[in-house]
Amino acid sequence: MIDLDFLMTTEDYVLETESFQMKGVTYYPLEWTFCGAGDPTMLLTWDEERDRILIRFEQYAVFLGTIEDHSIHEEGLRNAYPIVKLKTSRFTRFAAENMGTDRVNTDRGELSHYVIRTIEQEFHVLAYEDPTVLDLGKVGDTGVIIEVVDEA
Repeated sequence: MIDLDFLMTTEDYVLETESFQMKGVTYYPLEWTFCGAGDPTMLLTWDEERDRILIRFEQYAVFLGTIEDHSIHEEGLRNAYPIVKLKTSRFTRFAAENMGTDRVNTDRGELSHYVIRTIEQEFHVLAYEDPTVLDLGKVGDTGVIIEVVDEA
């Protein structure tokens, strides 16, 4: 079972983006499917033992894109973890100043900046709640049971 705490506290666990959707649904508008492994070679060779992970952010989450989109670099951000949660950052200050996040949805709690690190890039999300993380099993696990019969 993979949980958010694992992804936020385990160094050198690597994610690779399988899919990303900005959905028009009420509860989870941001949804990623990732392949993950402790050994990057497993991702590069499409090893069937790599994990599949679904990460969903709640309806008030804001997708900020990638660091390349904004050129807002976080000084001192050591991102050796697949997911990093920042209470304050340049993005949260930018959002407060330019998007009014300090005035809207204040009843939702404190806004946090999440950085999701993958092999390809980093994604940035502002959200009031931690994402939901679902373990989808191993990539090679199809749920099909094969029975070998020696003679027919």
